[in-house]
This record gives sequence, structure tokens and C-alpha cells, in this order.
Amino acid sequence: MGATTIRSTSLGVSFGNALSVENALRTFKSNGSAAWDAMDFAVYAARSYGMRLVLPLTDQYDYYHGGIPTFLRWRNLSSSDYSPFYDLSSDVYQDFRQYVTNLLTHISPYTNLTLATDPTILAFETGNELGGWTGHDYAPPVKWTIAISQYLKELAPQTLVISGTYGVKTNELGIETVDIHSNHFYPPYKSNLASSASLAHSHSKAFLAGEYDWTNHYYATYRWTYFVLLLPAVLAVAVWLMPKRWWPWSTTLRDLGTCGCFCRTRRRRKRQRPNDDGYDRMAGEEATALTSYPNQKSSNPLAGSAFPSSSPILSSPSATPPHRPRPLLIDRPILIRRWHFSLFLLLLALPIFGIIYSYLPTPISTFLSALTSDTTSSAPFAVGDLYWSLFGKDDSCCAYVQHHDGYTLHYPSDPSSSASSAAQGSGHAVAMLTRHAWQVRGVQPYWAASGLDVSKLTLEDLPVVACPQEGLPLANGTVVGGLHL
Repeated sequence: MGATTIRSTSLGVSFGNALSVENALRTFKSNGSAAWDAMDFAVYAARSYGMRLVLPLTDQYDYYHGGIPTFLRWRNLSSSDYSPFYDLSSDVYQDFRQYVTNLLTHISPYTNLTLATDPTILAFETGNELGGWTGHDYAPPVKWTIAISQYLKELAPQTLVISGTYGVKTNELGIETVDIHSNHFYPPYKSNLASSASLAHSHSKAFLAGEYDWTNHYYATYRWTYFVLLLPAVLAVAVWLMPKRWWPWSTTLRDLGTCGCFCRTRRRRKRQRPNDDGYDRMAGEEATALTSYPNQKSSNPLAGSAFPSSSPILSSPSATPPHRPRPLLIDRPILIRRWHFSLFLLLLALPIFGIIYSYLPTPISTFLSALTSDTTSSAPFAVGDLYWSLFGKDDSCCAYVQHHDGYTLHYPSDPSSSASSAAQGSGHAVAMLTRHAWQVRGVQPYWAASGLDVSKLTLEDLPVVACPQEGLPLANGTVVGGLHL
């Protein structure tokens, strides 16, 4: 499939199970046991094929092959309170440290190397998704990450160390003994990928996309929300189908801001006082009549009085009609024409698009394109990406191993099956991820037909591995693997 690295949780997390290398508290299987042999051979096979390995050393979750709750139960502690595990002075922390010591110093009979000295191990990861998806479910303290990463550097100074905290955390970027930071993408968001890579790059740290959802499940489920954008567009067109006599609309800023409730109140009050305008008009006419004949002799018997004309007692009504105040700006009439309303509906789609773009998962094709290196761009990129999870066939090579978690890829193809069902449980996603891997590598697949365009590779183009598979020959001529297991 073009992959060069495998992140294997079961090679790094093996405790608390009868088949694990540490099946009970500080009780380890002897060298040569089936538990150690399975791990030793897996590392040897990866080495033989030129693969590199990333090994998480514990897990946030209570899996069958071990996790943080395993160490807590061994000490009769609550398996839901991770505080003792991260307490550097606790027995639980010392138990985990002892497991790491035994795992990294075990000598493989296949390579005569320990995991600490075998260059096949690209990196040790302090854990898988520590802190959980939210990042607040007992996330590891910085002092714990410092302590365990320093210890890993003491045991394996030439091997990289990855922070197992879920997501890139600013308070961990200054840890000198952590070389790589990672994030998992369920569902995949291109914006989250860019922000994680940029944050790691800002502190001169490498970034690894440790896992991502390749199924497109979330995007396929919610992509219909883009049709919401059609509603404003349809309404904008419908405006032009309305009768012309309906336009323009007269309103005010106050009515727009209050949905017209004040306008309805004023109309109701006006109906209750129908003569208000008539009274104002009559008052104005009366004032005009009183001043229309300034030279006419007044019939007022007090006109010749000694009182001055300016006396309020004898003063005549003002000739100026009562002043009616100008309406406020928010009460001035506004004409809304047809094109105004149509444009408003179209502009309404912009914030809706922004909301959908922010919360709708990125389609996997776009997400993978963001992971493909582009030397013409100065944007930070991930040093690699790993998808969850790939399963082959069982030891008899008769049936695919099922994981039933919704993210199970199956490979190689089965020559007895049609191309459409060759990769049971994953379909053409296998071809998509194979295209991505070879495009990232920038080389032509060694098995590809001459002139094959990698970007157009299909499921039918993938190589078919014969069943049963052949084993790996050792230096002494012994064949291991295949049906010889």
C-alpha cells in the first residue's frame, strides 16, 4: 500500500492479559515465550521489509491488551481516577516505569537487539490519546510527560519520542526530550490539521497526524447541510416573482428593529383619535384668521386700554401654527425595493456558509491533499500521517481478521473474490489510501504497470498476494511466518 511506517499499539502495550508479556503485576514472561516471540517476530518482519515502527507504551482506554486502568486495578485503585498513574511518587508510576524498562531492554533472538537499540523503532509514544478526545479526561501533567520522556531518552537516546497527549498542547512544546507532537482527527478537519501543524512548527517541533477517520462517515452524514445555502438563493429569486404592485415597501428603521410592533401600536392609537389631525388643522386656520386683517379696528372694548400691547392679558394668539417636531432618524420612512430585499437574502448566505464550513467535517480527499507535501508552499506540513487501522488475514490465510470498530481496512486482495469485494470492510478506501501513500513518497509503485498514473490508481490496479503467503527466511535458512507459524 506504499506505507513506510506502522504505528502498532499492541507491540508497545502488552500487559494485563494472559497473552501479554506482563500478565500480572511485575510478572513478566520469560524470553522465548509465545508472548515475546510474537512481538520479536513482528519487529523482525518490519525490519526485513524496511518498515519503521511507532510504539505507544500505554493507552487511555481499557483495551484487552492493556491500558492505564490495568495498572490501577493491579493496585486495587479506582480504574476511573488516573491521578495515581500520573503521580511520580506513586507505586503505580513505578509499576509503569518497570514495564517500560523490561520492554525496551528485552533482547530479540531474531535481531540480537533491544527495542531501545533497534533502528526499526522510529519512535516511542508516551501513550495513546492520553487525556481523551476532549483533552480534559485526566490529561497527563507536563511534569509526567517530562519525566517519562527523559527516561525514554536515557534508555534509547537515538530513538525519537512522541508526546502521547491527545492534540498539540502549548505547555508541552517546550519539553526538550519530546521530539514530535501529534493529533488525531475524528472527524477530520482541515482547519484543525493546519492549526496543529502550525502550533508545533512555531516551536520548531515536528508534527505527526497520528490517526484520522478515512471513512468519510461524518462528512457523508452532514454534507446535506450545504443545501441550507440554497434556501436564501431560492428566496432571492422568488422575490422577483412577486407582483410588481407590492413594491417598494415603506418602513422605518424602528419598524425593522422591532419587527413592526411599534408601527402597529401607533396605527392603533391613531384609530382611537381620528380628529387629531383635524384639530391641528383648525387651530392653524384660526390663527391665520386672527392675523389676516392687521389694520381692522378691533372690537375689543379693552383695545384702547392703558395696558401695553405686550401684556399677556391683552395679547392676541400667535400667528405661527403650533410647531410639530421633526421625526427622529429611526422614524423616517425608508423605501425597500425589490433588489434591496433580494440582495439581503443573498448576503444572508455568507454567515451561514461560514458556520457550515467551520463545523462540517472535511471530505477525506481534501484532508489527504492537505497531508501531501507541497514544496512550493511555505505552510508547515505533518512529517507523516497514519490511519487507523489495517488488518490482513489470519494465520491460515483463509479469512480476514475482523475488528468491528468501523475503521477496519483489509489488505491484501483476495484473488478468489471480485475486485469490488476484495477488501471486505473497506472497499475502494484501500485504493484511496494507497494512492495517497505513494503520492507522499513521490515515487512509482514497484508493482505498478508501466506508465500507470498513481493519482488514477484503482482497486483493480492493486497487486494480489497469493494465499498462502510465504514465510520469511532467516540467515540460518530457517523459514518463519506464513503457514510455518
